[in-house]
Amino acid sequence: MAELTRKDRAMGAVVGMYIGDALGLGPHWYYDLDKLRQDYGDWITDYMAPKQGRYHDGCKAGDVSQTGQVSMLLLDSIVDKGAYDEDDFTDRLDEFLDTLDGTPSGGRYTDIAMREVWKARKENVPWGQAAGMADSGEAAIRGVMLAARYADDPRELAAKAKSNIHLTHAEPFVAAQSLAFVLSVCRLIRGKTLEKSGKSLMGWAQKEVDRALIDVFLQPGFVYDAATSPAITIDPPYAIAQIYGLACQMGFMAPAAYWMASKYPDDFETAVLTTINGGGNNMARACMTGALCGAMVGIQGIPDRFIEGLVDKDAILTNAEAIASELS
Repeated sequence: MAELTRKDRAMGAVVGMYIGDALGLGPHWYYDLDKLRQDYGDWITDYMAPKQGRYHDGCKAGDVSQTGQVSMLLLDSIVDKGAYDEDDFTDRLDEFLDTLDGTPSGGRYTDIAMREVWKARKENVPWGQAAGMADSGEAAIRGVMLAARYADDPRELAAKAKSNIHLTHAEPFVAAQSLAFVLSVCRLIRGKTLEKSGKSLMGWAQKEVDRALIDVFLQPGFVYDAATSPAITIDPPYAIAQIYGLACQMGFMAPAAYWMASKYPDDFETAVLTTINGGGNNMARACMTGALCGAMVGIQGIPDRFIEGLVDKDAILTNAEAIASELS
């Protein structure tokens, strides 16, 4: 295979994120792994529809979640404008929020972060002040779109990603963790690994993050060291999700994603499916894993069946190529 370009890697990150999202849609939020196996078999290998009465009921196999829908709004905006235009994105997001009713079941499942934003905007709280204190991963996940556009300029990426993160997530530590993830995707698009990544991540982010929080940018490198150490074995491999934590907090999900990406740098399928079969908030964790691994293997390294199975594949592929076309 020819050497991967930044465009190849950026497309892989974007498409990999949506694949992780869609793979997790059906078996999302199973904290009882025996029940997960009972409903979906011993090992999930492909897109599955949600079971009746569970989260995302009514969606099809290969659909993306609401987090994926919002990420597509950002992707569309960047492609249409040629750059990140926050006013354009928030206009699109306002239109989307108008289709929801502020409850979990108002559209495709609406998580707490978006419910808080929905409430604030209905009370005419301006963008920039509408974010809630949720500790979830939506902002980090949609930030993959920005990483794909601005991988040539990580400091500009850091500034734009920080601003975008703060539209929905105001808690400082979660915002810093989200930015660390976006910059980690950027580093991988640039052809590096997470090994010894702390110095570069901290350098790119230093103008955007309170000094008291700067150490969060060391986490990807620490996890890389553990995941690649021959002295550390996790058996079964999906148990890394239980070790870091099955719930929705960025502090649980991000390190598990860094682990999978570092453990399986050349094997997108194994990394993402192991994440899915770990249970809990496997959807967000798989979004992150898919973005990281997609950035490493490039669009060519993602199995065709995962791309073909995406309901929105044509729009995603077209826009992924367009957003990555700016990279050198």
